[in-house]
Amino acid sequence: MRFKGFTWPVNPTALRVECQRNLKETMLPFAGSSPVDLGEKKRRVTGEGWFAGKDCDSQWQRLEALFQEGGPGSLQLPGQEPFYAVLDGVKLLGREGPALLKYGFSFTEHHGGQRWRGQGVHHAAAGESLWDYAGRYGWDVEELRQANLHIRDIACLEQGEEVFAP
Repeated sequence: MRFKGFTWPVNPTALRVECQRNLKETMLPFAGSSPVDLGEKKRRVTGEGWFAGKDCDSQWQRLEALFQEGGPGSLQLPGQEPFYAVLDGVKLLGREGPALLKYGFSFTEHHGGQRWRGQGVHHAAAGESLWDYAGRYGWDVEELRQANLHIRDIACLEQGEEVFAP
């Protein structure tokens, strides 16, 4: 697991990713109610783990410093595509000896609804870059980058990769 340059020495022992839809119940006259789907909610990631070894305190301090720094960063979970998130909670859950420290954390996805902004979704041809799209449509490269935080390599897009318009 990795966030803003901090790589966990060992993946957390418990990791939960919560995906939900935002539903609103609408009352219909003489017909009861009907759910209305308002789209996806932002993903929530929570977990717990252990820092072990002589440097367990410094590992905890680095995680705590990331929390205090605030702001979004790229979150890479085991076996999943990276996405931007905010580290919104850290917990020191206990210590078992001088070299074993239990911690907890929580993240909330950042820019969860970005894909529905602007002029829609474009599907890249292999080898295109975000600079190609910026030049083609007259978009600001930095705005384009912010609208496409899910893209790993902005200089070489993969065939079919989604490019969201700013």
